[in-house]
Amino acid sequence: MDPLGLLLAVVALGVYPGGLFVGCTAWLTRRLSGMPRGSGVDARGLAAMAAAVLAASMAALPGSPAASLPPSGGAAPDLIAAVLLLFAAGSLVAPEPWSRRRELVVVLGGVSLLLLGLSGASFSMSVIAGLGGEAVLARVVVATGVLLALPVIVQPHRGGQSAARAVVLAATVEVVLGTQIPTAVHGVTAVLWVVGLVAAQVVYALLLRIGRRAAQGEHLAVVGLAAVCACAGSLAAILAAHA
Repeated sequence: MDPLGLLLAVVALGVYPGGLFVGCTAWLTRRLSGMPRGSGVDARGLAAMAAAVLAASMAALPGSPAASLPPSGGAAPDLIAAVLLLFAAGSLVAPEPWSRRRELVVVLGGVSLLLLGLSGASFSMSVIAGLGGEAVLARVVVATGVLLALPVIVQPHRGGQSAARAVVLAATVEVVLGTQIPTAVHGVTAVLWVVGLVAAQVVYALLLRIGRRAAQGEHLAVVGLAAVCACAGSLAAILAAHA
């Protein structure tokens, strides 16, 4: 990689859409959702934060430096790599033991995200975000299912590792919502999309505060709705691939 490519990679990882950007949205998430201060971050928490930031740096957001990395046309922000990193990060900070309900929604949510690649015959998040037609419905339903399942899986309001959990939450929301944003936008339009993403993070944090009891109790209605959305999104992605 040439010096310019190395610089762009550092910016993507350390500033936007990873690093500083994730740190700011994680701080907002932690404050607005009412997450407890918790104890310090241990080795597992640091590993989870590093994995989450790396996943977020791949998010297909407007103006992402990754779009200018070699090979020509930009490095493809790979959905599989991002999902695996987020899964690892969530597993490191999620409290144990895992219930059957949490295991169910994490499997269904992860599979539904991966099946989005079928709709565009590519696991590039940039390609997936730019698809129209039936793929739009698949993206929206899958994102809804993942966002519903996320607080049940990570349990942000339980004690300990709150800083690491906030980073995992913020990075996951960024990657998931990034699949809804068209990447072929520039200038003021691109800025507005990014501002909208931050606003969505704020709204999500407030919803986490409102629904904390349902998430902590792994309420059947929340788990069931997340599972239904994941299954419906998977089906929609398969149908979009054959449209």
